[in-house]
Amino acid sequence: MSRIKQIFEDENFEKGIKSVISNFKEASRVSKSMDPSFYSYSTENQTVTIEFPVLEYQLNEHDTMHAGFIATAFDEALGIFASYLCEGKPSVSINISLNYIKPIPKNDSILITAKVTSLGRRFITMSGE
Repeated sequence: MSRIKQIFEDENFEKGIKSVISNFKEASRVSKSMDPSFYSYSTENQTVTIEFPVLEYQLNEHDTMHAGFIATAFDEALGIFASYLCEGKPSVSINISLNYIKPIPKNDSILITAKVTSLGRRFITMSGE
């Protein structure tokens, strides 16, 4: 059985992700202001989905979420999952590439679904949608 499959089959997986989110909010002003919350996970697809509300301060002149805050949401969601996988050891983003598809209006939320594509000893490669 692969390491990632074992991680998802752990009965405490959801509780662990929620704990990481809580820790991020306590330790980081960015996480606190972005207000992430656990949305769901899929053992079959090996994904974790984190929800971020679109807040007033994040809006651009079109009343949609500013692209920089969308990028921040991706970095936070992937970072939360990576932190869980690293069992609390520090991790940092090395490279992020985004393609923006459509605007996210105020009073909505953005769901970021994170997936591990490679899990090594020193590097984790992830994708997000």
